Amino acid sequence: MTARHRRRPVHLAPGLLALAIAGSLHAQESAHDLVTQGDWGGAGLLQTPTARMEAEGQLSLTGSYTAPYARYNLSMQPFPWFEGTFRYMNVNNRRYGRPSLSGDQHFKDKSIDIKVRLWEESRHWPEIAFGMRDVGGTGLFSSEYLVANKRFGSIDASLGFATGYIGNRGDIANPLRLIDDRFETRPIPDPDITRAGQAGRDVFRGPIGVFGGITWQTPLDQLLLKVELDGNDYEREPQGNNQRQDSPINVGLVYRPSPNLQLTAGLERGNTAVIGLTLTTNLATARSNAPILDRPVVPLRRHADPDASVGAATGAPVPASDDGAGTDPDWASIAADLGQEAGIRVSRITRRDHEVIVHGSHNRYFYPAQGIGRGARVLDNALGDDVAWFTFAHERAGTPIAETSVERQAFADYVDRRIDLPAFARKVELAPPAQQRREEVYEAPFRRLRGSIAPGYKQVLGGPDGFILYQLSADFSGAYWFGRSTWLSGMVSVDIANNFDKFRYDAPTRLPRVRTWQRQYMTTSDVTVPNLQLTTVHQLGRDWYGMAYAGYLEAMYGGVGGELLYRPFGEQWALGMDVNQVRQRDFDQHAGFRDYEITTGHITGYYTFGRKHRLQANVSVGKYLAGDIGTTVNLTRRFDNGVTMGAYATKTNISSRTFGEGSFDKGIYFSIPMDFLLPRPSRARAEIMWQPLFRDGGAKLFRTYGLYPMTGERSGDLLLDNLEWVDR
Repeated sequence: MTARHRRRPVHLAPGLLALAIAGSLHAQESAHDLVTQGDWGGAGLLQTPTARMEAEGQLSLTGSYTAPYARYNLSMQPFPWFEGTFRYMNVNNRRYGRPSLSGDQHFKDKSIDIKVRLWEESRHWPEIAFGMRDVGGTGLFSSEYLVANKRFGSIDASLGFATGYIGNRGDIANPLRLIDDRFETRPIPDPDITRAGQAGRDVFRGPIGVFGGITWQTPLDQLLLKVELDGNDYEREPQGNNQRQDSPINVGLVYRPSPNLQLTAGLERGNTAVIGLTLTTNLATARSNAPILDRPVVPLRRHADPDASVGAATGAPVPASDDGAGTDPDWASIAADLGQEAGIRVSRITRRDHEVIVHGSHNRYFYPAQGIGRGARVLDNALGDDVAWFTFAHERAGTPIAETSVERQAFADYVDRRIDLPAFARKVELAPPAQQRREEVYEAPFRRLRGSIAPGYKQVLGGPDGFILYQLSADFSGAYWFGRSTWLSGMVSVDIANNFDKFRYDAPTRLPRVRTWQRQYMTTSDVTVPNLQLTTVHQLGRDWYGMAYAGYLEAMYGGVGGELLYRPFGEQWALGMDVNQVRQRDFDQHAGFRDYEITTGHITGYYTFGRKHRLQANVSVGKYLAGDIGTTVNLTRRFDNGVTMGAYATKTNISSRTFGEGSFDKGIYFSIPMDFLLPRPSRARAEIMWQPLFRDGGAKLFRTYGLYPMTGERSGDLLLDNLEWVDR
């Protein structure tokens, strides 16, 4: 960066989304040529995991069937050393519950797995990893393991030791029994899911089973052979669902017709066929599809002729005056061109000496550099040679966030490839909103009323009354702006189609029903008002921002609240606080309220670790909707291209038994720029989150707006990580 003296100091269906990703992103060649997904998701053989990891950023969707179990797994690789898997399992010979509730639906189990690499393979030492299966949910298939892998040419061999489900054969007595005799045995998981969630206290208990095997790259490049020793003898299956095992050796073939597709077939337990399908893609290396239907870039004027300047975004030459300033610019036309060509909604344009500053919000391009580059082309074609710097003052809801300044000549030199990207980057400056006198040359007309219509989708997955309960709706959104920083916004949602006639289950709870009235809120009315609130946002100081709001804040709660954020410019940390006085809304989501009322709020610290592997940690401490007090930890891996993968967990002062099934609230998620899925530019994201359970403990208010995401330009990471988009 160059320093100049003026600058002193959160629904798409998961399966459809995965298919769209796999079909739209370019296939990626991988050095992990012997790493494939197992039956349970995650890098593995068939029934057993390996120490291997997929490529960083890999996303894998796997479906496998080994009677009586059908498994649907989503695996993410946010770091080279960490793997996370979310799973739905269908147990085809067990019913979910009483026929009056679930009919003939099979039992469903939900869980989360984690695996961490402890040691990377070297010439003499194997790769070593530790993992835990089924750490969230019922714990029916919970297990802990240590596994090592070593590659020998075309063969990758693994050997591991496990307690719990993976090691149920119990080859070795648990050495921890010498410390406490409770480690000698492992209780059989309780089949009563209303009492589940206690499995975490049973970790590392029970005898140890040995497992392992090999993956062999056959002479056919697309074909792999897997042979494994299963550590489970299937004599201690959950719900008494024991299976006959004729052999502990499992054998399978994996056929990979393309890098994004894996087909598995084999024989397990010596008597049972296995089939599997895996779709994979790498989100870390994915790029936008938006240029397909995007507007072509405006040709940039050349600076070779010092006696001519260019007017209007079309590049038509106009005479230059003696001082090089040219005729007076048509600022209204420039503002319109900035909106049309660069997606910048201009609020005003100011000038200071040889610098022109465009104030406004960037509403089209996901990568800030792309909007800046297209805006710079418009300005270069419309302004005289006396302007040397273009500055884009980013605003959100009329509130100044950050400023990006580009040296005009350096931009032209980069576009013409007279300088490279690092040289151009040195002529780009990021700064907080300037506190200086500027001449205002244009103020845009204020558009008060704005609106849109879009399809809506809601779903409930894995419940006892239906595997997928869904609703399609038409969502009418609108906003009336009283000023540039104060507005009334809302949504009316009209039901189009659903299968909520199957929705009959209310989760048991020992807490106030702050979230488990979900069925009532989703089924009571065909026309709802999920949100209608008055909001005002302001910059309170150089690094301080404040927000206040009142109204129907979300589908289940209305009230008043406020948020305060301290976010030093360019720093990797921030501190925020929100306080809300809310009351539960009527089930029809119209105008009325129920009796339940509470004050809730949190203090949240934000910190971003690392540069190469950027990890954002958010830690919130406060009071939740059910009155419980505790902490939420949210960890997000942010890739350079804007993709995120993350997980969160909340633990409060209520016991695991009081919380119910699952012990505590948790979930995993990922977020993809819609640019990756659509052929035209968009700032929107597709955000997918899976919660093993939906309960009342650790429940937060679902606020529509938040100051931390609203002030994202203050870090500059997305701009600098994708600066090459300035010429696209």
